[in-house]
Amino acid sequence: MPIAGSDPPEEVPRMKLVKPVFAALLILGLFACAKPPQAEIDAAKAAVAKAAANSDVVTYASEALARAQDALSRMQTELTAKHYDKVKTLALEASAAAEKAITEALANKEKVKADAAALIAAMKKALPEAEKTIAAAKRIPRTGLDFAALARSLAGAKTSITQADADYANGNFMAAWNKASAVQTALADGEKTVADAVQAATKRK
Repeated sequence: MPIAGSDPPEEVPRMKLVKPVFAALLILGLFACAKPPQAEIDAAKAAVAKAAANSDVVTYASEALARAQDALSRMQTELTAKHYDKVKTLALEASAAAEKAITEALANKEKVKADAAALIAAMKKALPEAEKTIAAAKRIPRTGLDFAALARSLAGAKTSITQADADYANGNFMAAWNKASAVQTALADGEKTVADAVQAATKRK
């Protein structure tokens, strides 16, 4: 038991030291948290740049690439605002999205390749059938069809399929599919025009 007028116990000054030490540690912790996650930022920028430079990604996974670029853009916004916790999250998101875009591009390219091959083959079979349909329509009077225009359309379709074949051979599968798809639409439209005209002419007999 302390005697009246004696010095306070030694524990008191030690307790007084705890507060400044704790404050110093807290300040150091805040400074550590205030640093941008540079490694994650650099990795995100590199990953998105790599994906954007890949022509297959641009062609076959453009939406996935856009998501990666959007995450990177949002990361930059948070970096400017010094919200470093959000910066790290978005940097990791951008990196993952960029890697996914590359993976998607590989899968989508193979699918488009198969689809293009099948569609080109189908259009090669459809072209002679379209010629037969037009030839049969010519034998029906008063159809009002513009056979010269139909012939030009058919010739254009043949040229497009030849070009689609060339694109496919050069590995431009999306371009090949686009051309073959356009031919499919043109033939379908032409077939409907001829069928409607023939039906109308037949009813007038």
